[in-house]
Amino acid sequence: MLLEKPARVEPSYIILESPSFSPMGVLLRVIHAALRIPITSTVLLYHQPRPEEVSFHLYLIPSDCTIQKALDDEEKKFQFVRILKPPPLTPLFMGSRYTVCGPGKLEIIPEELELCYRSPGESQLFSEFYVGHLGSGIRLQVKDKKNGTMVWEALVKAGDLRPAVTLLPPTLTASPPFPEAPALHFVDRYREQLVARVTSVDPVLDKLYGQVLSQEQYERVQAEATKPSQMQKLFSFSPSWDWACKDQLYRALKETHPHLIVELWEKWGSSRDGGEMGPDELSTEV
Repeated sequence: MLLEKPARVEPSYIILESPSFSPMGVLLRVIHAALRIPITSTVLLYHQPRPEEVSFHLYLIPSDCTIQKALDDEEKKFQFVRILKPPPLTPLFMGSRYTVCGPGKLEIIPEELELCYRSPGESQLFSEFYVGHLGSGIRLQVKDKKNGTMVWEALVKAGDLRPAVTLLPPTLTASPPFPEAPALHFVDRYREQLVARVTSVDPVLDKLYGQVLSQEQYERVQAEATKPSQMQKLFSFSPSWDWACKDQLYRALKETHPHLIVELWEKWGSSRDGGEMGPDELSTEV
């Protein structure tokens, strides 16, 4: 049994976002462990830049989005940033042990990882290592301990590393940086992504009702059949909103979909790398 943490608690109800109550997953994991059925897995690699060296954490886990999200949240607490690398090419076996390899002088602790399922609330197994200078890059490999077969390989270069400070969940202000220039608000800039990826519209509407949305507008959005169409209907009212109204929408999205907002801010930050802030960008307070 796993206790679900609610996304939001109200006086008369609670909200669980994407809960999973089916026992089928538990049954399949037991079968995988007993019969050595191959499962899809992934390797997650995180880094934390330091003045004297770069720290890395490497995880080998089943391909489970809830575990990945829990690891992203945990690593961000310590200013670790995920490096996107391809997953293993072939399925791996639950319960098997795999060794993590790198250049000869690279000390990896522990060198051996077991592919096992642990619930998102548990601590996951990982290998840790440090690099003073990447130089031309370091080549990492994961091999099957039993037969030495390589199951995963990646090359980490200096260009893969980004300063953790730019990826902090921002305490953000949506005010335009140049009052004299027309600015593009965050919700306008990422309207397409918000329409496609906001999965829980009702909590957003509740926060806007009476302040940004009228009763009629609220009901018209709710009447739409799908989440994207609801968001499209919501944005159809935005041409009449001032900057403060868009700020309220931004705050509502930040409270109800924090991970999506942080991801979009990371994208915004990476798009500014190598160039000065333009008049259509928001200012941030980190």
